[in-house]
Amino acid sequence: MKMATRSFITNSFKSVKTPKGKDKKEPTNDGHPSTSKADVEDELKILRHFDVTLEFGPCSGITRMERWERADKHGLNPPVIVKEILDKHLDDEEYTECLWKDYQL
Repeated sequence: MKMATRSFITNSFKSVKTPKGKDKKEPTNDGHPSTSKADVEDELKILRHFDVTLEFGPCSGITRMERWERADKHGLNPPVIVKEILDKHLDDEEYTECLWKDYQL
């Protein structure tokens, strides 16, 4: 009777090792220049908090910047950090539109 020989998968397929450091990818920041992913999350958290703060008036149907300017015009003292964040990301809908942008009025 013949003995079965053991065969390892590495006998059939070559093992390919990558040099250290080459397989690591740079962390992405979702297209936002010079900000880390943590910074992006912090900024969006501040903006979401602004959206749910009723003292600055309703936010449905207008952009965050329009709401900030309206609140400022009426002396409601909206947070300056919100305007600074919005000024940095004028062309990014994730920043300019309110939390409920996808819901019908």
